[in-house]
Amino acid sequence: MGLKLHQNKVTLRILKEKNEAIILGEILHYIWEWILSQDREILNMNQETEEFHQKIDLYIQKALAYYPEPLPQRKIIQKKVKEIIYKAFKSPEIEKLKELFSQKNLEVYKEAESFFLEKGEIQEIRPDIILKTPKDWIILEFKLHKDSHREEEQLENYQRFLKKLSSDANIKIYLIAFEPFSVEQKYVSSLSYPSQLKLFENIG
Repeated sequence: MGLKLHQNKVTLRILKEKNEAIILGEILHYIWEWILSQDREILNMNQETEEFHQKIDLYIQKALAYYPEPLPQRKIIQKKVKEIIYKAFKSPEIEKLKELFSQKNLEVYKEAESFFLEKGEIQEIRPDIILKTPKDWIILEFKLHKDSHREEEQLENYQRFLKKLSSDANIKIYLIAFEPFSVEQKYVSSLSYPSQLKLFENIG
């Protein structure tokens, strides 16, 4: 069973400090966490059905509920979120997510706050989603857009954490960008095939 996320509503004071891009990224973050941890059946639904549209609308409304009025450009943000999600489901990249979540005996943890000791200093991390299979540890990290310079240190910390957590497991780290939608493997370490890919190396 995945860990439950308890998200507090955003206060008006904090809301004033956030621009539209930050709010957009957070809303998409909430929605994809819910889908991948609680409602993965939606990945294989017919996108032309009313049920699919109703589910997407429901998740958007649940995410927007964290932001009290007055939320400037609420309708514009809602429209952009829907457009980005629909594009994601139409993207060939969605097949990579389907494959990851089709694995047997899959355990899903979201926003699992963790600590580890590195060179005498405590490192705090909170990956967006951790997947555990009998053989693999997999981390999924969400971003609105790809920004390799800002992501590199963060993903390297995830890599070191997983190595300390389990020295006898395969490790994979994926970066999921919402716009444009992409699922990119940034790191892999396999016991069967002991080659390692550097973070941000194009493995395609």
